[in-house]
Amino acid sequence: MPAPKKTTIVPAEIVAALQIRFEDCWAKTTEEGKPGISVRDHCLNVGCVAESFLSRMLPAVRGLLPSAGASTLAALHDVGKVSPGFQAKCGEWLKQHNLSNQGCAWIHNSESDHAKVSQYALQQRMKSGMPNLWAAVVGAHHGRIKGERIAGITEADATMWCRERMRLIEALEKQFDKLPADRPSDAALWVMAGLIAVADWIGSDERYFPGSVSWPMEERKQHARDTVIQIGFGTGSFREGLQFAELFPTLEGKSNALQDAAIEHIRKPGLYVIEGPMGCGKTEAALAAAYNLVSQGLAGGIYFALPTQTTSNRIHIRVAEYLGHVGKEVSTLRLAHASSWLDDNQTLSVVPSSRMATEEEWESSNAGKTWFSSSKRALLTPFGVGTVDQALLGIVAAKHFFVRQFGLAGKVVILDEIHSYDLYTGTLIDALVKRLLELHCTVIILSATLTRERRRQLMGSAESGEYPLLATKADSTGVVETPVNPEPTKQIRVSFKNAADLNGEVLRRATGGECVLWIRNTVAEAQQTYLRLVAERPQDGPDVALLHARFPFFRREELEAEWMERLGKDSAKRPVRGCILVATQVVEQSVDIDADLLITDLAPTDMIFQRMGRLWRHRRDKRPCEQPEVWIEQPGMTLDALRQAGIEKIKAALGKSARVYAPYVLLRSLEQWQAVQQVALPGRIRSILEATYAPVDKEPDTWRELREDLEKVRDTMAGKALSAMQIWSNPALEDEEGVQTRYGQQKTVSLSLVAKAAEAGPVTEVTLLDGKTLSIPRYGFDFRVAKALHRNLVRIPLWCVRDCLAATPEWLRPYVAGKCVLGVLDGPCPGRPGRRVRVNGSEQDAQSSLYYRDDLGIVIERGTENKKTDSRGAEIWEDESCD
Repeated sequence: MPAPKKTTIVPAEIVAALQIRFEDCWAKTTEEGKPGISVRDHCLNVGCVAESFLSRMLPAVRGLLPSAGASTLAALHDVGKVSPGFQAKCGEWLKQHNLSNQGCAWIHNSESDHAKVSQYALQQRMKSGMPNLWAAVVGAHHGRIKGERIAGITEADATMWCRERMRLIEALEKQFDKLPADRPSDAALWVMAGLIAVADWIGSDERYFPGSVSWPMEERKQHARDTVIQIGFGTGSFREGLQFAELFPTLEGKSNALQDAAIEHIRKPGLYVIEGPMGCGKTEAALAAAYNLVSQGLAGGIYFALPTQTTSNRIHIRVAEYLGHVGKEVSTLRLAHASSWLDDNQTLSVVPSSRMATEEEWESSNAGKTWFSSSKRALLTPFGVGTVDQALLGIVAAKHFFVRQFGLAGKVVILDEIHSYDLYTGTLIDALVKRLLELHCTVIILSATLTRERRRQLMGSAESGEYPLLATKADSTGVVETPVNPEPTKQIRVSFKNAADLNGEVLRRATGGECVLWIRNTVAEAQQTYLRLVAERPQDGPDVALLHARFPFFRREELEAEWMERLGKDSAKRPVRGCILVATQVVEQSVDIDADLLITDLAPTDMIFQRMGRLWRHRRDKRPCEQPEVWIEQPGMTLDALRQAGIEKIKAALGKSARVYAPYVLLRSLEQWQAVQQVALPGRIRSILEATYAPVDKEPDTWRELREDLEKVRDTMAGKALSAMQIWSNPALEDEEGVQTRYGQQKTVSLSLVAKAAEAGPVTEVTLLDGKTLSIPRYGFDFRVAKALHRNLVRIPLWCVRDCLAATPEWLRPYVAGKCVLGVLDGPCPGRPGRRVRVNGSEQDAQSSLYYRDDLGIVIERGTENKKTDSRGAEIWEDESCD
């Protein structure tokens, strides 16, 4: 380990020649590179913003922070700018103070990271025996933790600069309050860190705090209060005394038993699990409970977290309608996931100071702009809907993780479809739930297919085997489990079908007027199924469509809107001639699709139940079939043969599904479903689910080996999740949805699809796939260009374009975060599915060939050089994303 840096002491006669005061130090520069707002004024602005935030916090959350000194800590975030390493970065300032000669020495002999200097200064101020963790969160205000303690800094003219920093700290303490002396809890520590970072972003926004203005203190505080109100921070407010029918006036009838139980028992902050069948109104149950808490001042807002972007988009619409009915005033609702910023109504920019002195400041400024755009701002405004990943990034060692904790504190956090995560994400969810409770949140977990063991992991107890069920843990009495009377039974016929028989039977049923949903486990299989159906479809036959995640954003948006409407609640919009929608897991959960017949690949039991939730979802006067029905595609071997087969033959029989789901879980699921000809919902959900995952005394040796392999993977996943949460020992991980929150996520790259791209001098003329034309300069950044490009973006597996990455055009790189490539469409290719996509100008790629068609999305044809073998010598492929 390298020796800690020591503070450099210089001779007193040299120090005496310098008379730099903190009042003379700059914090930001102007567009012309001249000194702008002073360190003192900027610190005062940020302290006042923090003070205003504190006044608008939920009292329980405010109580986490020190009773005195919280706004002082925020104000002190930039005290480290009173340092030679920072001040020497502005040549104009050095000239103004006749310090050009010293500036060169300062640059080379002084710590340049002002956040680190801020932390060190606070450590010096907080005398022996006082906590240094408060200083650590001040040092982390750019998103990266500098460590629990700074051992020392290198600094020229150290005595003078240290004296001026102490003077500034004393001046700020007089304006706000003394520094806190208590040792913080983890929850308090990171709420404080989040408050400092957000207050700094607001205080750095020149629209609100121009560098040319220096207000008197009371006027400055009033301006900060007005600004915080203007940006929409605060607690939500609901009209009081509303009944269930007033919350959801578009629903038919009154609340059901599960919703009544939620309204009765979810009355204070705590942990709640609502278990009920698909389509039984769990969303409304959670929102009705949230209404009670927010309207009574026991929660400051709502964040609704879902597994995917598609499900987030759909729930966002429903929550918007709900807020329209319950809000006392105009409510701010934000959508939070990686693509939500493409919505015109979801973006709010932050204008930083004109020029930042360091790369870290530029990064922090950009972080502020990103946070206040929709994909993350949902965590700071009272009401948000988004992916669970946005919340999970609050408990892994990602940059600005603490801002997410600050944003979620005191809210009702609804975690939907909690059964659907692997052990890596599940381990993170357990830690998230624990932290949310420490942040005085109300956590409501929704699931149709939660095992008793998983409920025990979440709540610490799981006695009841009843279903539906409401479990509550809100005080010292422990877990209370309340069984709920189930809704009327839905009988679903279950059949296994051979792949060779499926197409003809499906077309016949759809031609008879049925709306058929066919769910495949991979994109490639969904595309192949769609092409076969289109080829065999009779003239004037039923509509056939395809939906998956490998369409460009604008096209997927069109397809989702069309099919959610055609297969939604309104019978008048239902296809008269029947239809077949082929899809992947994007329609599996929390999507209001109502099918007459479901065909599905073999999947884990909980996923099969979720897919069944799309069957006969709404009451209709007349249907073209007598009973809801599900067909499961038969694997390549019978169950008896699979019990006798070796591992490679088992995997071959299970096909691509064995690369998406654990083969052992598929075998256990197959065992249960082949014994079922008719399933009653919700009555059989619990028994079949528990039987699938229950330990068994005796099983075939190959199955046991697959189970042991799965257990090793799970141990690895849990270990990696725990490692990702080591805040103090990890460097700041990338703050990117899915990267830190999903295990083994397929590495992907952004493919920017265009119809034409031609360089014309310093400008590139581009025609996008959706028809828009752009003139993109070689340098600079235009938000409108970024948005247009992203609407024509597709995520594809990295392996299929890896060889082309180095040739990505320079004009594209500023507009797409991470790895990206340009895809230009060629003309039609005879015998190929659509138009060839030339990647970064490449005519041929040994890894793969890409094609695009409006109804297929991106099709990947694998090259022969992409073959690989596993440890047993069997051929494998790097498989594409399943959704």
